Amino acid sequence: MSTKLTQATVNRLAEEHPTGTQLYDADLSGLRIIVGSKSSSYKLVGRINDGSDRYVSIIIGRTDEVSLKTARDKAAELKLALRRGEDPRAPKRAVPSLRMAWDRYKKTRGAELRPSTVESYTQKVELYLKPILDVPMDKLDRETVRALHERITRNNGPYCANSAMRVLKLLHNDAARTQDLPPNPVSRAVRMNKETPRKWALDAAGLAETWRRLDAMEDRVRAACWTVMLLTGLRSHDARSMRWEHLDEDGVLTVPSPKGGADRAFRLPLPRRLLQVLEMVKQETAPMESPFVFPSLTSESGHIEEMRRTAEFPHAPHQMRHTYRTWALEAGIDMQTVTLLMNHRPAGVTWGYVTRAHLLGHMREAQEKVCQAMVRHRA
Repeated sequence: MSTKLTQATVNRLAEEHPTGTQLYDADLSGLRIIVGSKSSSYKLVGRINDGSDRYVSIIIGRTDEVSLKTARDKAAELKLALRRGEDPRAPKRAVPSLRMAWDRYKKTRGAELRPSTVESYTQKVELYLKPILDVPMDKLDRETVRALHERITRNNGPYCANSAMRVLKLLHNDAARTQDLPPNPVSRAVRMNKETPRKWALDAAGLAETWRRLDAMEDRVRAACWTVMLLTGLRSHDARSMRWEHLDEDGVLTVPSPKGGADRAFRLPLPRRLLQVLEMVKQETAPMESPFVFPSLTSESGHIEEMRRTAEFPHAPHQMRHTYRTWALEAGIDMQTVTLLMNHRPAGVTWGYVTRAHLLGHMREAQEKVCQAMVRHRA
């Protein structure tokens, strides 16, 4: 039976009711007072709306410390939480700041990322996202994020601004795996700057000039590394870190840790002409007794550490990849095969049923066609 509770009633509990008595508040369902031998307490009992159909009991406070009005206000707040499916007894986790989210991402996912990727993300977080670095992730409102994107665009350019926002979006999504965060502010508020694809692929004249420069390059080992990237489309790191043990007697190269980590490892048949180039490299570097195809005595890794534009060779490493893809299509290779050769992730469910290892013969034929199309322009 419910009781019309008043503050005066609460003050006389010990005088009028024996220990163990429960008084139910007539004004707020679920709120009750438990009379004890030395003190009495307010308690709320209610059903949590999380699909479990269970009741929870929550102590609000002692009657000599909390007024009836305060107890009713607190009980009303708790009932709203129960309707939302929240358990007020569960300890609340502190929402991490962007800095904390980045530190956690590095600890949990860093092993899957290349050092260059970690370095790039670090730059975006600590330099471009610095104004919001210590803001809790649930306090990143859309207006703040939109204004930051516009500021980076003005100061550092459209590509840099877009890249910084992609990192912020990534970290917000990662934090949302364990935190109840509002919708991603990047998705909701940022209109990405228009990006024009780089037209990096070398045309016939550019390819002829590239061959001339490679033939004239004094460092023949470095020239061979450029040639590998040009004739296979391999990324710079995958080419520079090649090991002899990864190249089998059939001329098939295993790339154990490409972009995306070991789960994306793949095998790639090399064209005959490139195998001849690598045989020359093997003879020239034999005295170094290095496990790497392109060794370096001065780098910590033991292999060539960097490939970059120079006056001698004014092209970027990734430009070789663009050129390979373009000339593969020019050679008549279908896009699905090009996707396999470049280790891109094919679209569509059908590719989940394809065993790449059984396509080495098909890939080898395609490699030879691409190689012939490009070498044809060598003087």
